[in-house]
Amino acid sequence: MRTCIVIPCYNEAERLKKEAFLAFLRQMPEADFCFVNDGSRDRSEEVLQGMKGYLPERIEVVSYADNRGKAEAVRQGMLHAASLGRYDAIAFADADLATPLDEVMRLAGIFYQKEESVLVMGSRIERMGIVIRRKLYRHFTGRMFAGVVACLFRLNAYDTQCGAKVFSPTIVPEAFGVPFLSHWLFDIEILLRIRNGHADYNRIINEIPLDVWIEQGESKIRFPHLLKMPFQLCKIYFKYRKP
Repeated sequence: MRTCIVIPCYNEAERLKKEAFLAFLRQMPEADFCFVNDGSRDRSEEVLQGMKGYLPERIEVVSYADNRGKAEAVRQGMLHAASLGRYDAIAFADADLATPLDEVMRLAGIFYQKEESVLVMGSRIERMGIVIRRKLYRHFTGRMFAGVVACLFRLNAYDTQCGAKVFSPTIVPEAFGVPFLSHWLFDIEILLRIRNGHADYNRIINEIPLDVWIEQGESKIRFPHLLKMPFQLCKIYFKYRKP
């Protein structure tokens, strides 16, 4: 079973943990990467091409000149990986490795065990015996946001915004085929697209608690983005609401 992990990148030249990615590929012969350079203004393209030079058959690099936001970077990477036709699962994760790559592959392993699943998504649930490190205020704002999402969209997901999800290639055109309305809330749109197209969505989507998630630095979501989110939620609601 082969898995491709899509990694969106914007100005990651100094922060990208190059050795961690390359070491992971050497240890995991069944995994590849597709990095998406989202119009970075630094040396990200050079860094990514340098990594590709070490393992050219295991690393794909998708680049475009203008910054389009994380949602479009993930979308382009997922569509590109699916178009190659050689993967049994396609995941996406954050470049900062808040979700360790081993955890992404653990989710992929669960995906392969669930034959009817089209999506296995991680969730950050604090519990005994695991490592979830997150600033307290982010945890509380995250739970408030999850409550709003549950009320608006009737989604019983615990953590829509966790940046670790594994997909069947067959669902990629449906989930990623057209651009998203929101740069930051696209995870909700993915779930709504699958829900609206599949009556058995609650069976073919599986949410799995992560064993490790460690917050890395400051969020790229700025105050102006937060101001726009209520309007984006409204747009998503009216776009995807069911009669």
